[in-house]
Amino acid sequence: MVPQEDLAFWIAFSHIRGVGPVRFQKLREFFGNAREAFYASEKALQEAVGEAVAGLVVSARRNLEPEKLQEEVEKDNLKVLTIEDKGYPLLLKNTYRPPFLLYLKGDFDFARFERYLAMVGTRSPTPYGRKVARMLAQDLSEHFVIVSGLALGIDGEVHRAVVECGGITIGVLGNGLRRVYPTSHFRLACEIIEKGGVLVSEYPPAVEPRPENFPPRNRIISGLSQGVIVVEAPRRSGAMITASFALEEGREVMAVPGSIFSPQSEGTNLLVAEGAKLVQNAQDVYEAFGLLGEKKEQEETPEEMGLSEKERYLLSLIDHQGKFKEELLELTAWPEGEFFQILLTLEMKGLVGEMWGGKVVRV
Repeated sequence: MVPQEDLAFWIAFSHIRGVGPVRFQKLREFFGNAREAFYASEKALQEAVGEAVAGLVVSARRNLEPEKLQEEVEKDNLKVLTIEDKGYPLLLKNTYRPPFLLYLKGDFDFARFERYLAMVGTRSPTPYGRKVARMLAQDLSEHFVIVSGLALGIDGEVHRAVVECGGITIGVLGNGLRRVYPTSHFRLACEIIEKGGVLVSEYPPAVEPRPENFPPRNRIISGLSQGVIVVEAPRRSGAMITASFALEEGREVMAVPGSIFSPQSEGTNLLVAEGAKLVQNAQDVYEAFGLLGEKKEQEETPEEMGLSEKERYLLSLIDHQGKFKEELLELTAWPEGEFFQILLTLEMKGLVGEMWGGKVVRV
């Protein structure tokens, strides 16, 4: 645990661009603590981290007042977690070069939850991608804290779906927590916190969103999670970068397949081709983590759900691979109006859903 009198200097060093986890650790090892490193002479700094980084520190600290920076963090109602704190997320701590400091907005204890799963995707999803993201996020939030990037598109759909069903979700930002980016997700960010989730960033509160901030942000999304699901993503995208970080850290990489004609599915289809776990429903994810038996034990049977005899029969015809509506209609031999009414009832109860291509699958 970082002594309280040294915390302000950890915060100050997080404001110095060019001083990351490795250089900050070198400074602390050389000088003993962050305070001594901050006030060290340029010559001493050069001995510790070299001339270039020493120049960065000397130049930056002229405009930094550590105690005032700490006061501003408190005014913004933010919490600071250092890598030496007991509450620092262990999954992230065990990655390559984890952030030495995290800013949090929201009352959240990482040690309280056992399972974390990232869901990411393109900012320009198809209707299919939005639907799959929502379905998976809601189903998986029963057993996982869902981590994403609060971006437009798939990320936003994931956070919103989890909040709506009462789950816990974490939004990792590529800017400081003094503002929400994109601004259209301000209300969603508030709801994430209200429902017990948290916003996370390694950037100081006032830092604006910059393109170069987002790849490092993606390593945190991956680092906080035992696995990453990519819902829709072009070959070159932030979601694919997140998947790359997950592969490097030995985390489970999963992908939702999509149309070969859709640019948004080029990345996900490539991941599947290269060996990522193919995900069509929540059961595929539970299987990847060895939770399928546990999930089945906790599920209610159709009888316990109070389904009618015909609802149970139709449900028994639908598996996780899916069947087309025309096929189901033929199997039941029911009048068309009655068939679609019963199917709608099962959909409203969250037992079945329609996937890309028109198939009805069990969820």
